[in-house]
Amino acid sequence: MKRNITTHLICLLLLPLTVAAQGFQADVDRLTKEMYRLYSTHEIEPFMTVTDQLKEACLKTKDEGLFYRTWANQASFAFTKVSREKGMEIAKAMNDYSQQHDSKLGFYYSSLANANQASALRMEIKAEEYYLKACKYKQAYLPQINAAPAYLGLAKIYHNRRNQKKILEMTDKTLKEPNLTGPSIVDAWSYRCIAAMYYEGNVQKTELNKAYTEWKRLSEKYNYRSTFTNDIEIYHARVNGDYETMLELAKKAKHPLERAQLISYAYEWQGKWEDALKYYKEYKKISDSINTSDIRKQAAEHALQMDIIRTENEANALKLHNQALRLEHQASELEQERLEKEALDLTLKNRNIELQHAAVLLKNDSLDRHAQQLRLSEYQSKLEAQQSKEHARQLRIYTGAVLATLIMGFMTFYAYYRQRQLKKLRAVNNELQTAYNQLEETTTAKERIESELRIARDIQMSMVPHEFPEYEGLDLYASMIPARAVGGDLYDFLIEDDNLYFCVGDVSGKGVPASLFMAKASHLFHTLAKQHQKPAAIATRMNDELTEKNDNSMFVTMFIGEMNLSTGHLYFCNAGHNPPVIGGDEQKGSFLEMEANAPIGLWPGLDYVGEEIASIKGRPLLIYTDGLNEAENDHQEQLGDERMLDILRHTDFENARQVVEVLEAEVEHHRHGAEASDDLTIMCIRTKVNT
Repeated sequence: MKRNITTHLICLLLLPLTVAAQGFQADVDRLTKEMYRLYSTHEIEPFMTVTDQLKEACLKTKDEGLFYRTWANQASFAFTKVSREKGMEIAKAMNDYSQQHDSKLGFYYSSLANANQASALRMEIKAEEYYLKACKYKQAYLPQINAAPAYLGLAKIYHNRRNQKKILEMTDKTLKEPNLTGPSIVDAWSYRCIAAMYYEGNVQKTELNKAYTEWKRLSEKYNYRSTFTNDIEIYHARVNGDYETMLELAKKAKHPLERAQLISYAYEWQGKWEDALKYYKEYKKISDSINTSDIRKQAAEHALQMDIIRTENEANALKLHNQALRLEHQASELEQERLEKEALDLTLKNRNIELQHAAVLLKNDSLDRHAQQLRLSEYQSKLEAQQSKEHARQLRIYTGAVLATLIMGFMTFYAYYRQRQLKKLRAVNNELQTAYNQLEETTTAKERIESELRIARDIQMSMVPHEFPEYEGLDLYASMIPARAVGGDLYDFLIEDDNLYFCVGDVSGKGVPASLFMAKASHLFHTLAKQHQKPAAIATRMNDELTEKNDNSMFVTMFIGEMNLSTGHLYFCNAGHNPPVIGGDEQKGSFLEMEANAPIGLWPGLDYVGEEIASIKGRPLLIYTDGLNEAENDHQEQLGDERMLDILRHTDFENARQVVEVLEAEVEHHRHGAEASDDLTIMCIRTKVNT
């Protein structure tokens, strides 16, 4: 009976705890569903509030895994829908918390969050490093955790690099992970479909159809659409020759940029080149409007890399400073030991003098006693004298032996201690010398790279003309300012048989690859102009040459002109370039209306359309690259076409050089210290009317 009563009392006491635990778990389940519902929306404040509440509930239920997954979702959401700074701030807080609590799960999810953010910034090398670190940590400490997000992140990086072998390896590892979710399985098979497109001929069709069948089955099973769903359906229709379905799917793409690009591809694969060109122009127009976003991402990546280099240099400098302080401290200790040794030597010397003085006093006492004993007996005095001498001799021997032992022991200890300190000093000195050599090698390598880039810039700048023709009635001036050490803009001109041939171009991309493509394009223009070919023929021939072996899919937009210096008759061809500004009209300057052509180097076999104006004598012509009208300040505000036209219409120019220099100064003033985002090239041609 007593046992039953005790049992009931215990149950009554534990009942509130059980109810509380069930209540906390209910909160966790409710908040988890709400988190995943809000994740796909743009409701920022509700999402941040729900995830903060869910983290607190996870701490109460001690659900460490859901706690860190929630925190990682919060960092990812903030990074993409609030700001990158906010996302990185949350990821850093999670990393610091993991270190303070020595949490293996925290370390894993921190590495995953850092990898996702680096991938979003297109820092693929750093993202790959973080993903691999997360996978390695998971294998070592958390075998039960699902690492599919890390493997799928690596698959995305290898897809961007077109590395089929690595994509298949990452999808195999994903499908072997424990506790896989349906979306992860579908995403893995999506990448396998994409990888199948790297094959050629019949193998491509066989492999894609095999992967497509499994992908389609799993997508319907889990009711999930991956990011590549539209692309996979289009690829499947293409390899099976169903071009009508392929075109219908392309038209259903939600994003305008993706829709224009896919429709252009669809028409291209059907051989309908005019329709393909039409939608490519639409794609290029939309792409140009969002180019500034890509430039900001590149600038962020560059700034992050510079921060890493600066941090490493500061760490090396701090290490050298600390080593110097240790050397000074050890030198101070050695000096202190030397002073202590000198003090000990002085103490021993004083003790020796005191012993000698004591021996003298003892001897005097013995002589006094001997004198007294002489008065008693001569024999007794001789005996006492002999004993006194023997005693004094033994005392001196004993005292000397003790002193010698003390001195030898001290010297042995001092020699050993000094040898050990010297050995430490040499080791520290060697470390300091090694660190100094490493810093010197890093500085030398950096100086060598900067020197080589300066040489490359000088070579590139030498390829554009800097001396302008002194021809009666002609006023021509041009300038090119690369955004980096080397750039992709170009301009050129030459006079052949009273005809002025000229061009201004802008190569896709930046840096060394763009400069090499620019050099080839410039050489082709110069060669074809010397053959007295018309601008449209020059563009057609250049396109035939530059589309061959163009594995990097680079292209150049270009305005090409030929003007008769006597009559002012102008032939021109615009290959996807910004429209020039021509003066002498009612508005005192307007954009030149002209036929649109595709950029050079993009598609083979195109025939470029040329146009002509009877005479532009007395009408200045301004040709430029988008580094002028799209120049940005710190707030990402562009100079703009209207501002450029306003400057040209309301400024009195004396010559072509003044036009170019005024526009360059306006760009510099507008940027207000912001880093240049694109190369800047301007050419102005003014012709005088015969009087």
